[in-house]
Amino acid sequence: MLLVLAIVLLAFAAGVFLLYRHEKLEYKEVLVLGHAGSGFFSPINPFNPLPANSMASIVKAMEAHGADGVEVDVQLSEDGVPILYHDMTLESMTAAEGLIENHVAADVIGLKYDGGFFYNLFQEEEIITMEALLQYFATYQEAPYLHLDLRNYSPERHAYYARTLMALLREYRYPLQKLVFISPDPDFLQAFREVEPGAQLMLDTGGDFEQALQTVAAYEIGGICANGGSVTAEQVARAKELGLEVALFGGKSRSSIARMINLRPDAIQVNNVEAMRDMLD
Repeated sequence: MLLVLAIVLLAFAAGVFLLYRHEKLEYKEVLVLGHAGSGFFSPINPFNPLPANSMASIVKAMEAHGADGVEVDVQLSEDGVPILYHDMTLESMTAAEGLIENHVAADVIGLKYDGGFFYNLFQEEEIITMEALLQYFATYQEAPYLHLDLRNYSPERHAYYARTLMALLREYRYPLQKLVFISPDPDFLQAFREVEPGAQLMLDTGGDFEQALQTVAAYEIGGICANGGSVTAEQVARAKELGLEVALFGGKSRSSIARMINLRPDAIQVNNVEAMRDMLD
């Protein structure tokens, strides 16, 4: 019995050691952004029952864990309301179906997130609008950084989407220098440039960093966003030598977060805000 207990305790200690073990940080000048707020229905490392882009996940990232800002995914309803939702279709996390752009806002706003029985024991979140987030951030003394992942599945709506979202941001006087607009579609980003020439634009690499560097050069886009688990320090350095802002996303364990930090990006949209803030402080 004592032997079994000793083995269990040894395994637990080893797990804790591996959880907190990471390479030495060589760089700390990086923005900490909650990825999709900071929710991702995770059972371990860390336990997080909150859905992506939910208000609770955003508040937790900002106020409990000290993020510099958040990355959120913005979709436009059929009747032109910017709504925060991560996935392509509603059935992935709600009882509804289809694309948000094919629904009027009234049918989407307030839909309960459904992460399954286990997660629903710990959360009662619902889909919110971009305006609800802006209203909440208006209570802060200083506007947080906002990385906006632009989700639009109908290219003919690019210009309409850009005009609508920019009008809302201007209504709330959100500082342009705190905003970054992200998409894998350079033509979509161009629509934002036409509405707001000073907008900070980032191309999502979609997993092909080298091709993305060629695209940003052709379209004169000022930044690049990539999965932190699939890029090298040399690629990040080359992008920064070209004058590009670099944002990475991902990272739950301290070892994966440390690796991303040491790649020397400008910002990390991190899945574990608490761990990254603790490592940098």
